[in-house]
Amino acid sequence: MTQANTSQQGRELDANSPTAKASRNDFSVYFSLENNPFIDIVSARYHSTDFKQTRINYICGRLWLMCWFFAVSVPLFSFFDFAILPKPQALNILYARFVLSASLLCGIYLLRQQPSLTTIKGVMLIAFLMPILFYLYTMQNLSGLAQPNIPMVYAMMPYLTLAMLGLFPLTILGGLALLLVMFIPFISFEIAQFDSSIWPLINSVWMFCLFAGISLWLQASQLSMLMKLYRESTVDPLTKLINRRVLMRMAEKEQSQSRKSGMPFSIIMFDLDKFKRINDNYGHHVGDEVLIMTANVMKSVLNKKNIAARFGGEEFVVVLPSTLLDEAIHIAEQIRNQLKSQSVALATGELLHVSASLGVAQHKPEESVEQLFNRVDELLYAAKGGGRDLVVSELS
Repeated sequence: MTQANTSQQGRELDANSPTAKASRNDFSVYFSLENNPFIDIVSARYHSTDFKQTRINYICGRLWLMCWFFAVSVPLFSFFDFAILPKPQALNILYARFVLSASLLCGIYLLRQQPSLTTIKGVMLIAFLMPILFYLYTMQNLSGLAQPNIPMVYAMMPYLTLAMLGLFPLTILGGLALLLVMFIPFISFEIAQFDSSIWPLINSVWMFCLFAGISLWLQASQLSMLMKLYRESTVDPLTKLINRRVLMRMAEKEQSQSRKSGMPFSIIMFDLDKFKRINDNYGHHVGDEVLIMTANVMKSVLNKKNIAARFGGEEFVVVLPSTLLDEAIHIAEQIRNQLKSQSVALATGELLHVSASLGVAQHKPEESVEQLFNRVDELLYAAKGGGRDLVVSELS
């Protein structure tokens, strides 16, 4: 959650002001892009919807490639079994190889059909649980052989599988859940093989935990780097709102959702009146304070389902999912009034008040996002031409 920093803004904030309220609100969907980095790698709860989709696409690509590679290579390496193992054991392992390969191919099919978060979770379960089960079956099949005759590649299979898990930017909680699913059959088999000596069991568990820890560290590192790159490319560093590129992508998704549900959405576009004069007269640092204040006002008015962005310069846009025009106009008026009630303290002790001109439009069926934005942009200019500090819509 983004919290107002009173020392940075150079003024005292009233406890009931919109800026102070914004710091207390839970904007866990679109305003959570500046969370504590540790929280971000532990759980996906506070990840923005857009970042979740970005991470899904990233994981999906790697998972698809990994499944294809092993679905093809696992059966091909059966010649290795027939070269060094007795024929009955090699034949049994061949059947297990085909089962493993078939399960991975099923995962590939599911990823192609519907690459959603639920699908990816299911495919990851298949991709990492099936090799563990293959390992257990293989070791059981080879249990009649003398220990030196068991190929090391089979004994190391669970640990190699754990290492592969480090390829994916999972959260710590997600990684632990998957590791637990893998650990249960692994430890059950190891306990079943327990004899008079406990040290082999301890060694196996220690090795599993060691590789699991390395895997978790790699996952967290990847997720942290992905989040950092995402923020740098999608979040406005000054206002902490999403930028124009992300907004347009999310608006297109909202358009698609609107067509499916039949419920229209609305947008508000506004810019600050005579903002260039503020920069010219008081300096860009004061202009930055005004932009930060504007973003905080937006956060105090909007809820976590709304999408707020800095569109460019002093221009801002709000997408209101499942919102009719009348309600959107009411929200726009709230933003306008709250903004007028706020001020920025100047070095001289004076208070600088600002206003905004706002255009509001409701999406029409079969209208493209570009057409909608062009229409609301015209309404914004009508508000500026009408004297500024106005909300203009098609009902005006």
